[in-house]
Amino acid sequence: MQFLSWRRADTYTRQQLPAAMRDWLVYPGSLTRRLQAHYQPHFRVDHLRSHWSKPLTDEAHLLVLPLDAFAYQREVRLCDGDETLVYARTVVPAESYQGLRHQLESMGNRSLGELLFTDPSAQRGPIQIARLTSRHPLYQRAIKHASGQPDSLWARRSCFWLSGKLILVNEIFLPAVNRHA
Repeated sequence: MQFLSWRRADTYTRQQLPAAMRDWLVYPGSLTRRLQAHYQPHFRVDHLRSHWSKPLTDEAHLLVLPLDAFAYQREVRLCDGDETLVYARTVVPAESYQGLRHQLESMGNRSLGELLFTDPSAQRGPIQIARLTSRHPLYQRAIKHASGQPDSLWARRSCFWLSGKLILVNEIFLPAVNRHA
């Protein structure tokens, strides 16, 4: 069961997005590079885990997958020192994984953005934005890496095609980004 509606970023007015978050949510380039520039010298990427599991219902619909399909999922946190700024979760359908296996398995603590924004074959779909409440599974996963527990978290996601292979990238912004924005 899903508890929110993802909307394309271009359907929001400036007033509908919090001023401190607006530029982060709609930024079309590499979020990792932007965070690196903003939080040097303490920025780092922590690989949390990679595993196979069923995507969330809205992710399966977006990726045109059966609800019982398994997908490769990679979870990282983007940090300023020990403080988590963004929890990111990538969902890779099995068909896409076969063509990207080597790149995905060798990433370690590197960001997927390094691959997506340096490969000339990469194409990005529209950015979608949602405000996650505590009932949403992505909120629950992201908040484990935050200090404090806000009522909601802003998130964005995009589909990417890398060498023609479809992947979904979710980025959930934690309160630390607001404090430093």
